[in-house]
Amino acid sequence: MTMKYKVRFGLSFHKDVVSMTDYLEDYPEKAERILSQLDRVASMLTNMPELYPVYDILPIFRKIAIEDYLVFYTVDKLHHIVSIYRLLYGGMDIPAQLK
Repeated sequence: MTMKYKVRFGLSFHKDVVSMTDYLEDYPEKAERILSQLDRVASMLTNMPELYPVYDILPIFRKIAIEDYLVFYTVDKLHHIVSIYRLLYGGMDIPAQLK
């Protein structure tokens, strides 16, 4: 029997979600769609934490593409924890935002 992973959301991720929803204020249906996909992804990560690819530039992270945003997370296999760190617009300087 495989152990489920606990999903944790970092403070920066919460700030990123607020920034995204503020930025998409005129497009609430897009913001809702992204939030819905985030919820679905977080649920999937509890059973399949390594489902998404490693981010080549900073391999401590894995990345998930959701529309024109990228989600970055890590997997702690020892403690069975997925930590979701950032939700960034794909057009940003991603490596600079992750450091």
